[in-house]
Amino acid sequence: MRGIGRNDRSYQALAVMTHIIFSDYRNPAAEQAYEIAWDFLVRTGAISDEFDACVFLAQRITVMVEEGHTNRIRMANRAISEYQRHAAERDDLIRGGGRYAERR
Repeated sequence: MRGIGRNDRSYQALAVMTHIIFSDYRNPAAEQAYEIAWDFLVRTGAISDEFDACVFLAQRITVMVEEGHTNRIRMANRAISEYQRHAAERDDLIRGGGRYAERR
């Protein structure tokens, strides 16, 4: 999967989307954290469902901001690791036919 460049239509849509999601926040780190997390996940090919990823990242970063976090890198890294865990659990659920696979 190719990465997205700043002139790519996907990048422009992401910029609009993040601005809309975080436009009412006084903390600019929230929007930056979202963009960092999204860009990393896209570049690594970790996103299979863009809507799910968008909602997941927005919710996680919103919670972090409400908890008082202000470091954009720390928020992005936490959102990335939580999304990766979420995606792995979702994939396990799908592979298990709707049941969580037992972990050994």
